[in-house]
Amino acid sequence: MQTKDTVPKKARTTVYMTEEEESLLNELFIKRLRDRKKTDKSALFCEGIKLLYDKEIALSISIKD
Repeated sequence: MQTKDTVPKKARTTVYMTEEEESLLNELFIKRLRDRKKTDKSALFCEGIKLLYDKEIALSISIKD
């Protein structure tokens, strides 16, 4: 159980992407900064992973039920 002061453990990873994908990531990052939403590129990746999980895994589980 985590308390409010506990920071969840983070894993480090290397991501290989094309210039186009890097450009898309930079556009998202800049948009968030302009919208005054403090973020970093790691947070964008985490959000993207959660959205992809919801789209592919959670949806397929709900269809089976």
